[in-house]
Amino acid sequence: MDLEETNTYASPSTTPSAEPTIEARNAAVQSHISSLTSHFKSLAEANPTRERLRLANAMITVDHASSRLLTAISSWSTWTQTHYHQRDIFGQVDFPGFSMSKWAVLRSDIEELSEALTIAIIPLVETALELQTEASVKDIRNAMSRYCEQVAEIGREAGGNASMVDAGFEPHEYEIGIAARDLLFETSQ
Repeated sequence: MDLEETNTYASPSTTPSAEPTIEARNAAVQSHISSLTSHFKSLAEANPTRERLRLANAMITVDHASSRLLTAISSWSTWTQTHYHQRDIFGQVDFPGFSMSKWAVLRSDIEELSEALTIAIIPLVETALELQTEASVKDIRNAMSRYCEQVAEIGREAGGNASMVDAGFEPHEYEIGIAARDLLFETSQ
């Protein structure tokens, strides 16, 4: 049984509907992070205590890393969108009782990761806004660092598929690497 015959990617008309959802989730996450960053920067400018400056700097780092990671995810989402009709040339993954195109696996990974990030980050941002503590900002950094690892894994896996890369898939290794480095450095402080 071919899973693609029964899943949400069975026709091109179902794929575009996911695009706004991924983009809307990414925009919501980035908006929350950017708003919190602006809030902490304003507090630090108004009264530049050591703690406020650390909070502002930590959120600036998270904001930049988030932007890099969400740009990669958005790029991959667009790539899957434009390569729907070619999905079968990228290979199959066999599971017990069914197979799935590597394109569908990538698309599913992107959607799941986008949803998981939204569920994890937005409540942490709201908590950090309320508590305004280093611990609450560290929770955001740690969650973003875990997200970064998952994004990197998707990039490595799809980037290792020569037919996807030949069709224009960009793994965004450089951007993801910078985000990972910045989050790691910021988390270790």
